[in-house]
Amino acid sequence: MKRQLILSFEGPDRSGKSEISLELSKILGIPRFKNTGEWLENIQSTSYFSNTLTYGNTMLIDFIEQVGCDVIFDRHYPSEWVYSRFFGRETNDVIMSKIDKKLSQMGAKIVICRRRSYNGIQDDLYSYIDSNALAQIDLLYEEFTKWTECDVYTLWVDDENLDREIKEIKEWLNL
Repeated sequence: MKRQLILSFEGPDRSGKSEISLELSKILGIPRFKNTGEWLENIQSTSYFSNTLTYGNTMLIDFIEQVGCDVIFDRHYPSEWVYSRFFGRETNDVIMSKIDKKLSQMGAKIVICRRRSYNGIQDDLYSYIDSNALAQIDLLYEEFTKWTECDVYTLWVDDENLDREIKEIKEWLNL
């Protein structure tokens, strides 16, 4: 029986998540999902992200489990865990714990794209997310790795070598 692959790419803005997840999706022939609706809302807003977590993510996980499909996420609930803490906005930690536990039981894996330095890097949409903010967000992702029950791989992306990054991920996944 084929093992289901549920993989989430996480990390601070400008860490290459989208490029890496898109390339891996093409190579493996696995659909990639990116919630583009998140950019319709102010990133500091509570309601959209909390409601998506509580209602959208729980339904999405039920769908993935019942259908048995493979999926690659370009951001998922770990981003809510990190960014809610970074902005000090309310979230639903109870639901987040349940989502994490369920995905762990389903064998979901998380790749966190990180840089050793964010000097000179700034978010392309929000100018206040500068190199200092990105470094703080990075530390929150490190904290998340201690919180989650899912398997996590830290992918260092400073050299922006897509071939190496894909090779490392595939080796980690035993593909």
